[in-house]
Amino acid sequence: MTETIGATPARRFFALAVIAAPVVFLLGDVAYISDGNGINNGVLGGTIGVWSSFLLGWAFIAISRALEPVASRGAVVLLVLGIPAICAGVAFNVNGLHWDHFGNDFVDAAFSDGGPTVGALAFLPWGWFMPASLVVAGVLVWRTRMFPRWAGAMTALSGVLFVTARPASIDALAITADVVMVVGLAPIGLAMLTGAVRRAPDRNAALV
Repeated sequence: MTETIGATPARRFFALAVIAAPVVFLLGDVAYISDGNGINNGVLGGTIGVWSSFLLGWAFIAISRALEPVASRGAVVLLVLGIPAICAGVAFNVNGLHWDHFGNDFVDAAFSDGGPTVGALAFLPWGWFMPASLVVAGVLVWRTRMFPRWAGAMTALSGVLFVTARPASIDALAITADVVMVVGLAPIGLAMLTGAVRRAPDRNAALV
């Protein structure tokens, strides 16, 4: 069943963030490749990437709020993962800006100056929070059916592709992952913007 919910300024803002976030994220990666030295290495790409991280933060909040009535625990899990994910996104993009301009990588510096333990804790754990957030958001959308299930599947797939592309800096695969993210998140944001969401047939349809 589809329920039409009246739009409020807050709902419009968050819905637009869900739509804009993957688009700006894609533009940041295009800038990394076209005006920098590849994924996560470029001044322009890093600058755009920082703003895309803010937008993704608002997007995760929006999805969490929308799903909370039918997946309260899952919505909390998404926020627990999503907030560090945004911090990681900002950090990695600032690193990309710095790497291009000054020629050194914070991640390499953390390992060389701090050793394997410090190096791993400095960047790696929270670097996994972004793809994990996308997968959790996608699975929740799929399970609750509040938004098109295929959009949830594409959002989850974008998280899997994110892990595949970015550590190895595979430019073409990173762009593919971004396009998949746009295809996944934009319909969710559009449904929020128009106020048409589907009620889950059963509260137990949620992931947790």
